[in-house]
Amino acid sequence: MQWSDTDLKFVIETVVTTRQDHDRIVELVRDKPDLVAPLLDDPRLVQRLQNEKEWLARISPRLLFTLLLRRLRRDLEEQGIVIEREGGYRLPVFAGAQARSLLDEPGVFDYLVDLLCSFVRTRSGTVYWKERGFWRKRRFSDLDLDDMVALCHMVAPEWRPRLYRRIGDIALFLSGVFPDHLTRLWQGVRHRLRDRRTLADYEREGRYFYRLAAQQAEPHVPRTVLERLAEQFTLAREILTTLSDRYLRPLREQYFHTPAA
Repeated sequence: MQWSDTDLKFVIETVVTTRQDHDRIVELVRDKPDLVAPLLDDPRLVQRLQNEKEWLARISPRLLFTLLLRRLRRDLEEQGIVIEREGGYRLPVFAGAQARSLLDEPGVFDYLVDLLCSFVRTRSGTVYWKERGFWRKRRFSDLDLDDMVALCHMVAPEWRPRLYRRIGDIALFLSGVFPDHLTRLWQGVRHRLRDRRTLADYEREGRYFYRLAAQQAEPHVPRTVLERLAEQFTLAREILTTLSDRYLRPLREQYFHTPAA
């Protein structure tokens, strides 16, 4: 991974405390991510983010999520549990070793970092099309699962794998990072909306669309990662729920749009 100078300065200042020529060190490691990677596991980085909140607005989302997910990976090794939220309850699940193994599989860690980054800034737009002689329009958001499913039926076949993957990402992100919100939303409207999704619904659809995406994988996305997310969707969701519960909760409103009620 390539990091910005601000990212590198944060890492070097925090970890390399025996030297003062931090700008010089940044120059030396700027194009050498293999030298930076071992530094990212230093616990002082997350501690500094927790104590000096101004850095949260200065470093890139990619560095933030990389640091937090690395910290979580160490937690899983030490504590051996992940968090499951069910019916408004916070339940410990003794699946830390399995979760750590999933994160260590080639490509999975980086994919989850990319997934989190993709929801920092969501996109929306209006699509116009002609149907039976009449012009129609619909506004789409790439945070809305139904919008993406509808868009799949409108685009050329070569664009569908990207949308399949996005639908899987939405299901994993919402059910993992915002499980409490989805539970409250369902409890508040289920007497009025019969088709409101539950966490189980998101899990079922996430598995399905990750499998579709894996069958027609894009060149830059490893097929094996999509297959593993389809197979281990529950575990991947619990990883994100644990990350959200321990580290992202105070940051969610700053970095992510809350799903619309």
